Amino acid sequence: MANERLQHSDGMLLLQKKRALLRRWDVLAQQQLALSHLDDALPLLEEKEDCLEDLQRVDLLLNNWDQRFPTELDEILEPQGLQRLLEKISRAEQEFARRVAQERNVTITEIKTLLQQLSYGAVKSNRPQPRRRKTIF
Repeated sequence: MANERLQHSDGMLLLQKKRALLRRWDVLAQQQLALSHLDDALPLLEEKEDCLEDLQRVDLLLNNWDQRFPTELDEILEPQGLQRLLEKISRAEQEFARRVAQERNVTITEIKTLLQQLSYGAVKSNRPQPRRRKTIF
């Protein structure tokens, strides 16, 4: 692959690379779910984005390879194994999206509560305060 021309043997290497990238994505997705605070997810999201870009490049090369060397990719690919891995990644991503939405809703509720408390405090402070009377003995 270094010489920019795909060889027949490159197909297996590309498939191994794709499997490795999908496994890495699965590990990152599982790590996301294990986070106790969503603030810690940013480095994982950046690494997943890099992984996705690499997957897209590998898929492009695989498509080029398949056009150059038409073959039964499904026989080499073990589609059931990859399908299970993709389903596992999908479930983890959906669960993480659900957690993010839930966290967002909690944050929105907290902000609304704070705004209500602030507006109540502002209304309360606008009321005229009773004057203190001086008492003379």
